[in-house]
Amino acid sequence: MATPSAQPPQLTRRSAKIVLENKTGEVFRMQVLHEYTDESRVMFEHVYYNTGFFTTGVDNWKVHGSKLVEYAGKDGKGIHMIGKVWIDGIPYKSWHGLLAKWKKHTLRAEDDGQVTTIRVYPSEVQFISQSGRSVTPWYRIGEDVGKI
Repeated sequence: MATPSAQPPQLTRRSAKIVLENKTGEVFRMQVLHEYTDESRVMFEHVYYNTGFFTTGVDNWKVHGSKLVEYAGKDGKGIHMIGKVWIDGIPYKSWHGLLAKWKKHTLRAEDDGQVTTIRVYPSEVQFISQSGRSVTPWYRIGEDVGKI
């Protein structure tokens, strides 16, 4: 009797390297979230996904950011600060659709071992991989997303 394998023979576990590029012209602290069906990760280097005949997984993405504000002067207690510091300012995030919680950009077999680049521009986020490209708006939280 054969021992059952952990993965069906039609399934192939794959990975892609993630590169995040800030093209906004502003200083941001950014976070990328990736979810492959029910496997959720906050990451910056690699993502893992499955391909094959019986796989039904979908790659989902979110990009969150905080525009950093340069500050010099006094702190909240009136004490003068020496030099300048960066503080978290205006929060931003990628748009994903009215009823969706994540932006879909599915990775395929040809993306295995390759770079997937996420470029954040002043008004959009681009997900670029060997298998294709997806675009979604990048907006300030609190902004009227109905205008996007």
